[in-house]
Amino acid sequence: MSATPDLTITVVSWNTRDLLRACLNSIVKGARLVSVEVHVVDNLSHDGSAEMVRDEFPHVHLIANQENVGFARANNQSWREANGRYWLLLNSDAEARPGSLDTLVEFMDAHPAAGMATARLVSPDDSPQHCAQPQISLWRPMFEAFRLHKLLPKSTRARVMLGPYFRYDQNIEVGWTWGTALIARRVAVEKVGPLSDDFFMYGEDLEWCLRLRQGGWSIWFCAAAEVLHHGGQSSIQQWDDAAKQRVTLDGIYRAIGMHHNRVYMALLHLSLWTSLRLEWLSRRMRGAAPAGLKAMIDYHGKAFERAMWE
Repeated sequence: MSATPDLTITVVSWNTRDLLRACLNSIVKGARLVSVEVHVVDNLSHDGSAEMVRDEFPHVHLIANQENVGFARANNQSWREANGRYWLLLNSDAEARPGSLDTLVEFMDAHPAAGMATARLVSPDDSPQHCAQPQISLWRPMFEAFRLHKLLPKSTRARVMLGPYFRYDQNIEVGWTWGTALIARRVAVEKVGPLSDDFFMYGEDLEWCLRLRQGGWSIWFCAAAEVLHHGGQSSIQQWDDAAKQRVTLDGIYRAIGMHHNRVYMALLHLSLWTSLRLEWLSRRMRGAAPAGLKAMIDYHGKAFERAMWE
């Protein structure tokens, strides 16, 4: 390995021992050409994760915490010891497909204005996960609610709306993305800082992306770098579906609120409340209005009131 590795890979672990093993094994095939150093930050797992890393992966730098410090702070512990030209956040329930990490480094080398790039995330059934997210916008929820996006050509719709409208078959600049398999340029992190320690889990990736974009860096989706993501394997140990939805939404809108004023947040929640309400009414007329949709309507209604009056 060269004195300065191409890539520092950080895997945060919490009670996902078997998935963590598969993740670490996948790195060898994922990074065939680039030099890497691998850090595992274990948040006081009680399933033997840290012991497994010590016994089976002696080349991995293990940081064994004496408490669960959360996702953001754990990654930042690794950043302080990282030597790579690039820093890759890789979930413990993710597996790098052959050559995917080489491809991410190659992509970043070819795009010097890119501060970050995400891999193409796929579920175990090989369906793409919607990690290419658009920029935060006041108009987009209403644009979608009134079905105006359907007036756009499919290619334009995919580029503007991203998320589930995008086919995930080509490279594209995005507004923000998830921290599941996210590569960051070292100089960009040095300029804007790593993840915010203010977050425990959820929202920290969005806030980081917003901060990088404000610093003049672009964020990309890299189609050729594929990573398998089982998804939610730590969160299901802490929350049921309803609680996870609430925690996720709290994190997302807390992140946005760190970069926008109260008036903007009130308008954003009002826009989302209105669009979701229209969607709920449409589905109710068809006899299929899911409870989760109603919960999101209530969430944004209460958030609008707080933004307006508190």
